[in-house]
Amino acid sequence: MKKKIALITDVHANVEALQAVLLDMKDKNIDTIYSLGDIIGLGYAPSETIRLAIDNNIINIQGNAEAYVTMGPDMFPYLKRNNIERYNNAIWTSEQLSAEELDYINNSPVSVELVINGKKIGLCHFPLDVRYDFIGVWKYDGKNPEEFLKRNTSDDIEKYKPELYENVKIADKNPLLFGKNIFDFDRIIYGHYHFERNHILGNVILDSLNGTGVAITDKAIYYILENGAKLIKYEVPYDYEKVFRETEEKDFPNKDTFKKVISWRKL
Repeated sequence: MKKKIALITDVHANVEALQAVLLDMKDKNIDTIYSLGDIIGLGYAPSETIRLAIDNNIINIQGNAEAYVTMGPDMFPYLKRNNIERYNNAIWTSEQLSAEELDYINNSPVSVELVINGKKIGLCHFPLDVRYDFIGVWKYDGKNPEEFLKRNTSDDIEKYKPELYENVKIADKNPLLFGKNIFDFDRIIYGHYHFERNHILGNVILDSLNGTGVAITDKAIYYILENGAKLIKYEVPYDYEKVFRETEEKDFPNKDTFKKVISWRKL
């Protein structure tokens, strides 16, 4: 029997987009739904989004937005220094979540390893571990996959001397890709950048997926991975205008950034 896995990523608390893709999945015989991180953060509906994920048995992987909640935004000094609104949004997001919803985030893994038809597939938010972002590992611009050869090992962290070395000890409790190198996998599928790009590095396929709730379109996007090989993209209409209206009307930190990432066609 062929195994069907649905993949979403970067919902960013856009509950309308998540509702739309879940409805579209209903007649497709999906075995499991994975979220590749940033299911919260930026948007105005973190609690409603997490509630929907829990109710639909979505397995969520932690992205940087989750790390701002699980580790706390103070563990990422650049937020206060360069992006105080994102810092405030992280605190506000945490305050919106119930104890059950916080448990869901805290218990989300930072990566998942699948073996399908003998192929090893790694699912994560970003192959350069976002939990170490305070040392600036986001320099990858989507065009140079060789950056992924720079793993966040203990030696690497020591070399870069992060401002808060204690962060590393926390992050090492659940190492990205279980401490493996990307060459231990046949394929890595990730989110984080909100755009779609495919690379081959050695014999490893690297797939960056479009964001579900923050795509460069007014559609909600998800993917189905069939039998570990074929990756099919689905673009689903949703009440985009409602999300834009709600964003304008509601009071929450960093709303201007959320407006930008959901409203490319309006800019």
